[in-house]
Amino acid sequence: MWEMIPSLDNLVQGCAVVFTEPTLATFRQVLLGWIMCLGSRTEYRVFQTIHADEEISRQERHPFDRFYNFFSRAKWDLVGLAHHVMVAVVVALTPKGRLYLLVDDTLLHKRGKHVYGLGWFRDAVASSKKRVATASGNNWVVLGLAIPIPAAPNHIICLPLLARLHLPGKGQPSCAALARAMLVTVKSWFPDRELILVGDGGYAAAGLLQDLPDGVTFVGRLRGDAAVYDPQPPRSAAKKRGRKATKGKRMPSPKEAAKKADRNRNGQGPWCWQALAVTLYGVERSLKVVSYIVVWPTVLGLRPIRVVVVRDTTGAMQDTYLFTTAVTAEVGWIVTTFGWRWSIEASFKASKQVLDIEGPQHWCQESIERLAPWVWLMQSVIILWYVTAGHASAAAAKEASLMGEWDSVWSLRHMLNSTVPLSRQMVTSGRVWEHVNLLEGGTDVSPGAAGSPRVVGGRRGVGSGGAWQCGSSDGFFGAVSAAVLPQGTAATRPVGRGRPLERFGAEDQRADRPRSRRAAACFATVCGSGRVG
Repeated sequence: MWEMIPSLDNLVQGCAVVFTEPTLATFRQVLLGWIMCLGSRTEYRVFQTIHADEEISRQERHPFDRFYNFFSRAKWDLVGLAHHVMVAVVVALTPKGRLYLLVDDTLLHKRGKHVYGLGWFRDAVASSKKRVATASGNNWVVLGLAIPIPAAPNHIICLPLLARLHLPGKGQPSCAALARAMLVTVKSWFPDRELILVGDGGYAAAGLLQDLPDGVTFVGRLRGDAAVYDPQPPRSAAKKRGRKATKGKRMPSPKEAAKKADRNRNGQGPWCWQALAVTLYGVERSLKVVSYIVVWPTVLGLRPIRVVVVRDTTGAMQDTYLFTTAVTAEVGWIVTTFGWRWSIEASFKASKQVLDIEGPQHWCQESIERLAPWVWLMQSVIILWYVTAGHASAAAAKEASLMGEWDSVWSLRHMLNSTVPLSRQMVTSGRVWEHVNLLEGGTDVSPGAAGSPRVVGGRRGVGSGGAWQCGSSDGFFGAVSAAVLPQGTAATRPVGRGRPLERFGAEDQRADRPRSRRAAACFATVCGSGRVG
């Protein structure tokens, strides 16, 4: 029914070695169903979108077992799929040089006593500086690859590649330990490439950083009161008894270093502010920095690190304390590299708001451990397709002309809109359904001549056989449905932004109480009441 864009299909076919032939066909169908689904992406509604040309009876067993089994029973390797996706990304976008990896954890909200891995974790979105909010769900540690977009080098985008479920309770691996396991996996895939790992303060932990593999550099946030020491131990007398000192005297913590720099009026000595101009979060910023080399025994043992205290001269941001294991790195590179970390937060937001990764209502262990990482991998596939081929398509140009000032051609929503060709047509039992990308507008309903272009409530569509047509901006590609139907038979009812499409007839009890203006318009159409203004 749905046909995949050839350029996107080429990327999907590159993952064929991970699946058997029947599972590959199921994989492609589930991906298309996920992209084309309107409303909340529960598994049932995604699978129903795959069979959008069929009437699925609620009185009989659904025909979706094959799709449910893709996540819970099918024999395909999630790590192998991640490997092929990452190789495709690296070959296409970063064929040489350093690989910048970002690590962070996120909470996918879920409820239910039978949901595997469910626990109460900190909800970063609901928390504030004065209050820590918790919520139930699955906590995922995600490792992504950060890349500057070739057409917009100042725009950094993160492609999620590996994810591990952080289980609640004592005795379970910590987030830092899960991050290290994924780091070792990526290093085994690219043993000759230098890896730069960027993480927040929660990953400045011994479980991740002690004995880092060769060729791996960490850039992260440091505690303001960290106990740091001079790397050079003092000289001891030749005949002095006892173990020799391995580190020097206690050095000022990052917070103390900032205070010492504030008290330094003449700008001389090691504790003084230095001016720094960098591009941070896409904006040119003027900063002041203090940098010094220390050891942090509780986390990194005796490995030297460079500490950077960063202050925004405008006062828009609080003082930030950064460190890196690359002691010879330039301060500007350290600050800029840590700024790339924000792209993984934007990636989490897109996966939740655009791909609706929290929508599925699954609970078994196999499905929980596979579905969310699969969605993140497909997010990376869509981004890779758009950056390499999709941004030059006619659909992308059409979508770009409809964007507001707040949107970006490099947003996941725009990328996903561009995967939908301008027209999809399905023919089933004498009925023609057509999904068309259209302009935003109202919800007026009007008849049109067969095959003639017309404006439907501010959207330009194509009339089919004098059928009625109703606009809808549900989902993320703003599609409308037109049907060649006798009056009073089943039709498609858009019920508001973010709500799913449902089928209803003139006799349906729900039809006399539509839940939105769009539903009222469709109801008036099917019941023959004419134009709804």
